[in-house]
Amino acid sequence: MDTILKIWILIFVIMIFIDIVTSGFLFVWFSIGAAGAIVTYLLGGNAITQVIVFAIISIVCLVFGYPMAKKLIKGTVKRTPLMEEKYIGKELIAENNIEDVSKIMVGGVYWTAQNIGHPIKKGEKFIITGIKGNKLLITK
Repeated sequence: MDTILKIWILIFVIMIFIDIVTSGFLFVWFSIGAAGAIVTYLLGGNAITQVIVFAIISIVCLVFGYPMAKKLIKGTVKRTPLMEEKYIGKELIAENNIEDVSKIMVGGVYWTAQNIGHPIKKGEKFIITGIKGNKLLITK
């Protein structure tokens, strides 16, 4: 087996290994380029032709394949909501009067709450409607 063929096979295997370890789906495109270089070698192409084939196939696959693969993977992964996003829609009872900004306890943690509706009196129910920065938005 010729040395250059061993190098292309090594590049092919290393790129696939790196992609498996990092799970970034970035290096597989270079392994496809290495496979193209191996085919070029087997068809009798010289070293310069093999490098050119490797570069062209790798770049084309990277430019077109990576964005498509990223979009495909992103579409299949379900987004996990942040802890405070789970509070939206939760109904609570006011511990004190809330006119504009106040502290409220949600899940055992005090949060700054901004009232975006009518004033809330102590003992009245209110609902968390959203998040603005690090404040929970509430309304009666």
